Amino acid sequence: MQAAPSQPLAAEPLARLLLQWGVAPVRTAPVAERLGGWLGWAEAIGLSQLLATAPASVTDAAARQEAQDWAAAALDRLQADLSSAFDDALLAQDAAEPAPEGVPLADLLAPYRLHHTQQQRSMAARVATLRERLRTRLAAASGPLAHLAQLDAVFERAVVMQERQALTGLPALLTRRAQAHHAADPRRWRQRFWADLQRALRAELDLRLQPVQGLIEALHDDAP
Repeated sequence: MQAAPSQPLAAEPLARLLLQWGVAPVRTAPVAERLGGWLGWAEAIGLSQLLATAPASVTDAAARQEAQDWAAAALDRLQADLSSAFDDALLAQDAAEPAPEGVPLADLLAPYRLHHTQQQRSMAARVATLRERLRTRLAAASGPLAHLAQLDAVFERAVVMQERQALTGLPALLTRRAQAHHAADPRRWRQRFWADLQRALRAELDLRLQPVQGLIEALHDDAP
């Protein structure tokens, strides 16, 4: 049996996806309050100095236009590459087949868990690289954008561990989804689980790209 050609899934907010999967939202303090606990002393000093310094008023229109063009192409390329990697053809075809009988669920689930882990690592590394290169482009475009790039670097260092911890629960959640699908249909559960895995990866990418998209929006803002 041949797997039907898969259609790319649109990204959806991770918070909404988790809510659909029965994960209740956690009541938290405002971001400004939590940020104080995330900043180390070095980041706090650096942020204080940045906020106390007025950005330079210089602007390079050509560099800004070049940065806009580069950012749009780089973002499109990253999204296309990662989306293609998410939808592994062999795993998708395997998921479309009835699951073999007599094989423990953990063994059947292993290649999908490995794929999820590999895609999370690849996603994190590539988005971080794009974000860093984008900051370099912003720094050459204008004084205010250079100031924004410096602020973004501080915020990235401050929240990277929080982001990592927040996303560590996704593999366990996906395992529970697989168990529920398996209980409902022991032979055809993998196709439903594969769809869940694709949704989770795209939602995580959407979350990780939000700072990048914010920087790109600033490039197009007349008064960033």
